[in-house]
Amino acid sequence: MNSTVSLQFYNGTITNRTGLAPCPPIKPAEWMETQLPPLAFSTTIIATQLFNLIIFALWRNKDPYIFLHICLAVASFFAGLALASSVPLRYITLTPVNFFLTKFFGIAVLFYTTSASILANVAISLDRWLSVEFAIKYRTTITKKKALVAGILLTFVVPVVLSVPRYVIYWKDITVDRCVGTKHFSPKGIGAEFTEVMMGPVFLPLLFVSQLRILMIAAKQRLRRFTQTHRAVDAGHGPAAAVIHVGEVVSVLWSSFLGSMAIVVCALISHVPNYLMSVFVEKSVVKFSASTRRLGAYMTFIQHCVSPVIYLLFWPKYRTAVVRLFLRLRMVVTLHSSVATHSTHSHSSRRGTGVASVQHGHVMGTNRNGKP
Repeated sequence: MNSTVSLQFYNGTITNRTGLAPCPPIKPAEWMETQLPPLAFSTTIIATQLFNLIIFALWRNKDPYIFLHICLAVASFFAGLALASSVPLRYITLTPVNFFLTKFFGIAVLFYTTSASILANVAISLDRWLSVEFAIKYRTTITKKKALVAGILLTFVVPVVLSVPRYVIYWKDITVDRCVGTKHFSPKGIGAEFTEVMMGPVFLPLLFVSQLRILMIAAKQRLRRFTQTHRAVDAGHGPAAAVIHVGEVVSVLWSSFLGSMAIVVCALISHVPNYLMSVFVEKSVVKFSASTRRLGAYMTFIQHCVSPVIYLLFWPKYRTAVVRLFLRLRMVVTLHSSVATHSTHSHSSRRGTGVASVQHGHVMGTNRNGKP
């Protein structure tokens, strides 16, 4: 009797087991729930963030805070690549090399890019808060180079410092299902909880507080403008020119804030439900089904997809860069079509000239009897 030898992966180890039952075929409903969303999200994330990076490249005279959004787009783009790499890894044989790649891209890199995107939002939120809390000092101090260096350090370097010790210590706690390729990472202990909190959740309250403070400053400025306008009207002078000028400056200022605030709020909405479910499950407060937990995990990918829509809604310069991109594409398409038309016309003209020359030579070179 022949027995099959399979590789079963458990707690980061590989053991040869004989007589393991063959993996059952994946049902369509299970495929739709577990494998279609990563494929759809990864494709959407890569496309939207590549679009963002192209638009940012076409954006002229970028303000310093835009470089923080570029760091966010890069982090989200790599998150999409990590998620996309996990899709084909499900369908290959789990050799030791493929097992390492599955753990590295499907867990380590994906969690790293998620942490990087959260910290990019922290950088964006702190930048906007400082620019209104200490408006004059901050705007005279910040430069494009400083913003870019701060964005790179906070978005990419700090997550490395936070994530490498976690995965070095708890690498063996990553498990991969041998049949469907699903990955699980739930290390236990105080150290595991501390490293998990430091990779993202600890920064979410900071995002909330900074956004709340910005809203408080905005409300205070609106109240000040309202009071100044009514004092001028009560004095019989009408709205003062200075008040109108201040209103115009404030409106321009807040037009740049709304896009950044919407990005940060979207990050909060994407991550808070998943982290709350994780805490409730760890503390055995509430039990959630696997489908609900999976939905919470999928929600964290939303922040990587919606940024182009937010930028289009709130940033006129982003819309200008989009128009510039489409004009360039139109010019390229028009140029190629005109070149192709000219090439076809020239080829047809040469063929027509050649045929006419042959016919003319035939008529001129022979008589009625066919002799020269």
